[in-house]
Amino acid sequence: MDEETQRFIAIRKIKVDRLYELDRQAAAYGEFNVPPHIQMERVSLRDELGMMDQAIQAPARAEIGDELGPSGRFLVYHQQNREIKQSIAALAVQFDQFMKKSDEWRMRHRQWLLIIGVIVVIILVAVVALVTYIFARGSL
Repeated sequence: MDEETQRFIAIRKIKVDRLYELDRQAAAYGEFNVPPHIQMERVSLRDELGMMDQAIQAPARAEIGDELGPSGRFLVYHQQNREIKQSIAALAVQFDQFMKKSDEWRMRHRQWLLIIGVIVVIILVAVVALVTYIFARGSL
């Protein structure tokens, strides 16, 4: 195994360790409560690890394999998948923005519903008090 491949294997180990730590954090939050930045980094690391595995294990065509080396193969895989990664990152950002707007919308409407509920209760109490007053006055 050449020196460059060993370097990529060492980098891969660091990325695997980081992914393990992020998976532990995600488990602590629960499946549906993982913060977007943790989930995005987990997805990104999995993609990078997949590309690194392919670059390390899958040799390029014989005529260009020696010229590219593992780093060249990794770069080729990385460039091919860059657009997909950018689309996923943009989608994650849009989803995060949607969730923030959704939280604001729900909070604003919760307050309005609470206000309407309080007004309805006040009106009902006033109607009951008025009816009681009218019946009490009529029976005298």
